[in-house]
Amino acid sequence: MADAAGGTEGIFRAILTSMGEGIVFADHTNTIVCVNAAAEQIRGIDAANFLGRDLLSIHPPPARTRIGVLLDSLRAGTLAYHTRPLEIKGRIFENSYYPIRDAEDRFVGTLMVSRDITEREHLKEENSELRDQLLSEVSLGGLIGRSAVMQPVFQMIRSTAHLDSTILITGESGTGKELVARELHAKSRRSGAPLIKVNCAALPESLIESELFGYEKGAFTGALRERKGKFEQAHRGTLFLDEIGELPLAAQAKLLRVLQERTVERVGGNREIQVDVRIVAATNRDLRQDVADGKFREDLFYRLNVIPVELPPLRDRLEDILPLAGLFLKRFGREMGRPALRLSREAKEVLLAHRYPGNVRELKNAMERASALCSGDTLGVDDLPPELRGSAEVAGTQHPSGAEKGSLLAERMDDREAELIEQALAAAGDSRTEAARLLGISRKTLWKKMKRYR
Repeated sequence: MADAAGGTEGIFRAILTSMGEGIVFADHTNTIVCVNAAAEQIRGIDAANFLGRDLLSIHPPPARTRIGVLLDSLRAGTLAYHTRPLEIKGRIFENSYYPIRDAEDRFVGTLMVSRDITEREHLKEENSELRDQLLSEVSLGGLIGRSAVMQPVFQMIRSTAHLDSTILITGESGTGKELVARELHAKSRRSGAPLIKVNCAALPESLIESELFGYEKGAFTGALRERKGKFEQAHRGTLFLDEIGELPLAAQAKLLRVLQERTVERVGGNREIQVDVRIVAATNRDLRQDVADGKFREDLFYRLNVIPVELPPLRDRLEDILPLAGLFLKRFGREMGRPALRLSREAKEVLLAHRYPGNVRELKNAMERASALCSGDTLGVDDLPPELRGSAEVAGTQHPSGAEKGSLLAERMDDREAELIEQALAAAGDSRTEAARLLGISRKTLWKKMKRYR
């Protein structure tokens, strides 16, 4: 240990030297006067280069203002202490700042204590992974959903899967509408028969009728033999009409007749063929608005909208993002013959902050890309696509190293912590107990953080 003050008693020197916690002390002028050996090791610094320097001068400009405000609050007594995490070279430390006052309550300096909490954090991550694994085991088929907004979806599937009623699934692109259709079929009495999917948006208008209803031999040039349409192929099973809102009005009229009469007539034929199918339709459009605009038949809408199932966007499912990411990483790890990647603390922050215009599909694609390109065993921010990194990555900025990198990381985490707490509280319906569970911290810790951020 090095000590610029020079008058410290030998016993106190020995205590500070032997402590596993890193100790840095700055006097009332913010001059660093004490750095112990553990602090040198933890922070990757040489005490000789820091003793006698102003505490603010050792921080990069982005953090200097924030640290200055913190020190002023400790000095004024408006803040009892301050704690923040710090990650350096794969180890996680808890940095705490305490104001030191003499017997007359005069401020004499700031004590900074760094404790290694790596094992504790890893245990928390392992517990979280176990919870996520349990979640995936008890979730509904391929659908993962811890969030409150997904529970009505699960309940609707359980309640209606055994029925023959028509289902209309709505939701933004990439929210998992096809997964819902597959689960409805898998849990139905029709599960032994086919599930036939039709992407209505991909059908050319000239081929819609022949694709849906089939055609007889010689019905048109190239019809060398008869062919069953999708309705016949799905007989006694389920027909999934994806992107139903993209069907042109003429095709909508023909589809309505089939749904009403449960018979099809092949192109070029004159006989009616009975079909027994359950209809599950899906769209990312607002069909009610399309009806009002004359783009979708009102009678067909009501024929389809018997039991509506609305899928929420991923940005409204904060609790599901990390479990989904972990599930995708395990899946792609198996497919690529490599161990599943772990998510770094920074990567988790970025994933939780992103708005996901592409929803679950966007998250899945990002995890597949990372699994293919990440060279290590931990997925970091740089392994994520640029559109996910967003403001976390500044073009042309050099990556800092050592203590500076740790300070920048800690600053970003501090800046994001209040926002994440707000998101967790919103997702938990303002329940502090549930929000603390989502964040992986105790209720007492959450209360302290809420008080700190007011």
